[in-house]
Amino acid sequence: MNGLMTRPPAEAATPRLSVVSAPPVLVSDPAGLFAELARLALPLGEYVVCGSAALYVRGLRARMGDLDVVARGPAWAKVLTLGVPPRVALSGHGLVVNHPRAAIEFVDRWTAGWPTEYLIASADLIDGIPFMRLGDVLAWKQRARRPKDLPDIAAVHRLRRLWNDDPAPAHKTDWRKAA
Repeated sequence: MNGLMTRPPAEAATPRLSVVSAPPVLVSDPAGLFAELARLALPLGEYVVCGSAALYVRGLRARMGDLDVVARGPAWAKVLTLGVPPRVALSGHGLVVNHPRAAIEFVDRWTAGWPTEYLIASADLIDGIPFMRLGDVLAWKQRARRPKDLPDIAAVHRLRRLWNDDPAPAHKTDWRKAA
């Protein structure tokens, strides 16, 4: 034999899966919340990031204050190992666990009228993290219609106009009325 292999050994031909302890996260934020969420390695298909972070990751917000994560089953069980006892949500709808070192709030259900199963199953996967669909964020914010939601509603409407190639309004409108 001349020392050159004409074909790879059998074990080299078999693809190998590797386990990554901390999945790479491309989305980022100054506080490192996405990296911390990825470090927890919650099982995919068992959680979804909801609320304003879903706008931030799509470039529709310049900053975000925290992550709101809906978790169920094995993901919720993992959240319970953070050492913080769950408490009843301020709304009285479900349980909340606040991450002990990061601004991440885990809930076992989203606000009333939003089934956990639907939010998780319909999530958009962005850089390995499941996020609430943009249309659902818009519907949720329109329903809540808190003062802090109005700029977010307007930002989604601006994006929708861009997607639809609609011209910008001819006159300047107050975003509070446009939302």
